[in-house]
Amino acid sequence: MLSYQHEYHAGNVADVHKHLLLWLVLDALLARPKPFVALDLFAGAGEYHLDAGAARRSGEWRHGIGRLWPLAGGPTALRAYLDSLRALQPGPAAELSWYPGSPQLIRSRLRAQDRLIACELHPAAYAALQAGLRADARCHVHLRDAREAARALFPPEPRRGLALLDPAYERNAEYDETAEIAAEIRRRWNTGILMLWYPILAEGRHAALRDRLLATHAGERILFSELRLSQPVRGPGLQGSGMAVLGAPWQLDRQARQTLFAAWQCLDPDRSGGLFQALALENQVGRPQFHRVESSEPPETLDVKDHD
Repeated sequence: MLSYQHEYHAGNVADVHKHLLLWLVLDALLARPKPFVALDLFAGAGEYHLDAGAARRSGEWRHGIGRLWPLAGGPTALRAYLDSLRALQPGPAAELSWYPGSPQLIRSRLRAQDRLIACELHPAAYAALQAGLRADARCHVHLRDAREAARALFPPEPRRGLALLDPAYERNAEYDETAEIAAEIRRRWNTGILMLWYPILAEGRHAALRDRLLATHAGERILFSELRLSQPVRGPGLQGSGMAVLGAPWQLDRQARQTLFAAWQCLDPDRSGGLFQALALENQVGRPQFHRVESSEPPETLDVKDHD
């Protein structure tokens, strides 16, 4: 929807959840010297000033990145993510005033041989995105709809890489549309990592999206991560943030458990929500069970009820 403006929600809990998983997937890609390409199909403006405009008025970031900002310890990936954000601040590193969207976060980790392709349809967001990335020859910005991008840009070169889908879900039809875009990408490019964000709403539409992903992509290694809070994180009915990672890298489930459990403890200080995770494996039959993450270590038993 062209009416959606992400600056109201920049740096909130959903952004932090999404970006920490994105950071871990980038870690996996950067572990080898081979080049990769990252395709962000709902890129937004790319960067957001938290001390002005819509972000300042909404204040959602204070319950997201604002709660993580003072953290000094924690898992390696979480510390590295926060150190990176501090290094990107336009003023003193100790002062949080600027938050990178996924395109700028990806750009900050590109090597000389890697590429970013960022797509955005909203004219104002596209202009801001282009202004923020045009000086970097590794980055390419498209005024393009995600459905069209799925047909035109896949398979990418190099074939190694990731794609990120995180639409606004302002219309109910976007759940089906996002599943269709994911299926189109997978038909053309089944060797990359496909990341898909979804909101956890009181209406429960995310459950049907999860089921459709499992049915359509049976046989893939899929990691589901859901972070639920006691208070809504973005408007009426939103109860948390969900991510599906198709073609999940080896041990991403363990790394996500360690990193996100530490983050959740800061993001949900009264501990009334929870972090939930499920892993669908290539040789697994049936629907995977979600398990509440109680610590950074793997659960001793898998006999835990689904949280829905």
